[in-house]
Amino acid sequence: MFTLKKSMLLLFFLGTISLSLCEEERNADEDDGEKEVKRGIFALIKTAAKFVGKNLLKQAGKAGLEHLACKANNQC
Repeated sequence: MFTLKKSMLLLFFLGTISLSLCEEERNADEDDGEKEVKRGIFALIKTAAKFVGKNLLKQAGKAGLEHLACKANNQC
């Protein structure tokens, strides 16, 4: 009876340890996934800002040149 209790106790502790190791590994994997998602969102925002900024500057430049040409020719 005593050896059965020791065996059961040993199995319980081994199961608890393996379960805690699995949970730690799962939590580590989840943390890595969040960092990748954050990087992906940041890269998306950065790319969108570059695109919008580039187009706005291009349009502002065209409008500025048209205005200067108008003033130079006195056609405004």
